[in-house]
Amino acid sequence: MNRSYRVKRRAFLAGLGGAVGLQALLSGMEASAQGLPPPPRLLVMHWPLGTLRQRFLPTATGVNDGFVASPLLEPFDKAGLHDDMSVLYGLSHRQFRTTSGGGNEAGTVFAVTGADSPGTRQNGGESDDSVAGGPSFDQLFLSRVAELQRPGVGYVNAIADARVFSFETSTQCLSYSNETRKIPAAGSGDVIEHIPLMPETQPLALYNQVFSSVAPGAQPNAARNALLLRKSVLDYALAELKRLQSLAPASEREKIDIHAEAIRKLELQLQALLDGGAPSCMLPAAPAAQLKAKTGSTQINIAPAVQEDAGLVALIGKAHAAVIRAAFQCDLLRVATLQWCPGTNHVAFASMNPFDEAAIYEMGSFHYRYASDPSFFYGAPPAADNANAYVYETLFGMYRWLNQQTADVVAELKAAKDIYGGSLLDSTIVPYVTDQAQPTDERSPLPALILGGRALGMQGGKFVSFPSYDRSHNALWMTIAQAFLKSSDAATLLADEKFVKAGATAIPGLWAPPV
Repeated sequence: MNRSYRVKRRAFLAGLGGAVGLQALLSGMEASAQGLPPPPRLLVMHWPLGTLRQRFLPTATGVNDGFVASPLLEPFDKAGLHDDMSVLYGLSHRQFRTTSGGGNEAGTVFAVTGADSPGTRQNGGESDDSVAGGPSFDQLFLSRVAELQRPGVGYVNAIADARVFSFETSTQCLSYSNETRKIPAAGSGDVIEHIPLMPETQPLALYNQVFSSVAPGAQPNAARNALLLRKSVLDYALAELKRLQSLAPASEREKIDIHAEAIRKLELQLQALLDGGAPSCMLPAAPAAQLKAKTGSTQINIAPAVQEDAGLVALIGKAHAAVIRAAFQCDLLRVATLQWCPGTNHVAFASMNPFDEAAIYEMGSFHYRYASDPSFFYGAPPAADNANAYVYETLFGMYRWLNQQTADVVAELKAAKDIYGGSLLDSTIVPYVTDQAQPTDERSPLPALILGGRALGMQGGKFVSFPSYDRSHNALWMTIAQAFLKSSDAATLLADEKFVKAGATAIPGLWAPPV
């Protein structure tokens, strides 16, 4: 980058005022033009209520930890994500202080913070709403890894349906601050919690939160106008380099050509963005204002629901995902969380009962129909003539539906190109976690997936099972931490953090330093 361009660039940026997103966009395109690798990104996703063991476990092939997808994992295979996914089973929350809160409540906090919960909050409802005893891993990584940090909003959290049973904060939050505060505890006294960073329920609000940094106080087309007016900066730099080339000695012309090619590539990217034909970094259409998650607390009701609303959850969740994907593409954002619905949810599903396709059930309360016997969900699927077979099969349909929505979101990341020209998924790690082992609140054996991150060294197409079911769930986070910290000894580098250290070591074979 020659001196003339640097001078003009400073003037360009000064003219942008508070449009930090536009500055970040320009910086990213320059980095791409100079051949730098894409930055890391993190998208934490969650599904509620664990799984059905026999329908989740893939079949190991015995070759390089490969596997054949199970019925519950089949949506990921069909979406072309087999080799972008590592499947984990047998993780555990038993290392944590498991008496502080309910199954879903403490389980969600444990899953995302990996820290003991010091107690439960007073929330006007039930007394099992766990507080966080440490920051969530998205915030931990954000504070420790400079490459994840961006100017502007920094990160976003989103949820597609925020309804809960009894005022729970814990089940609808995947992100907790490094900062703490004192709040009233359930029962009496106070408790110190890491502050919940509550998710956005409205895709349009998420859109405005992210893209207002491109053109503050204006509609997104103002960003296009700003880029158009200042495109002459690049034109000027190319003209100057051309003039310099005619004056410079032959020995220096190759260096000038390199500078010119980098600026020319940047100019082409910028022009494509202006023309609306760029393969990446396109500002998406604003989501509809009326598209927002249902919120509030309602009583547990195990009777059949009146109306299906899972389709709305998919619509809202994917609108959130589209905003996050575009923000990743434009390099305005590198950290986000996305949740479909809490473990204590009231999402009503239709056509999930194969014995009565007209029946509609709420997932969060439906599992109580057979919650007294863990072996019912852990063992082999019941025979069709079993009076409770419909419970198992209906929950199977609900789990598979959630996996299908997640597979759709991740497949979109894989298909999307960032401003560096590569697949967005290759530089994005997507941990997909749940709050309990199965629909009966057990802390083990927990399932989980790690998707994406090839360019960061993550190794896909793997299946790892822990037969004793006692490997800490934090092993998942230490495995991912290797990629962000660029070290095989991430646990030592994070030794001063608050997560439970017992069993928190990286899982071998899932990460290798990228070449």
